[in-house]
Amino acid sequence: MMRILFERTGGLMGLKISQTINLDEIPSPQAAALRLLLDEVNFFTLPENPPTPPVPDGYQYAITVTTEKLKHTVYTNDTSAPNELRTLIQELSQIARVQRKK
Repeated sequence: MMRILFERTGGLMGLKISQTINLDEIPSPQAAALRLLLDEVNFFTLPENPPTPPVPDGYQYAITVTTEKLKHTVYTNDTSAPNELRTLIQELSQIARVQRKK
């Protein structure tokens, strides 16, 4: 069991996107890709609040991953996210947009 809660706030319009993604309920290739991205960034070892300079009109992200044994949240924004995390953020943003349209 693995769930990802993805939240994006800020931007010019200040809109909030919040989407829970249960990896057991999405297509297997997509779930495998997300697991790989989480492994590549060593998600559970990332600091919860990395240094994040304020970004006017930028996006802020909160990503919470919950498994049967672990729960970890990382907060970041457009300028402070490491490159590896940016790929995960892009994927989660795309999934959240598709899920919202359903």
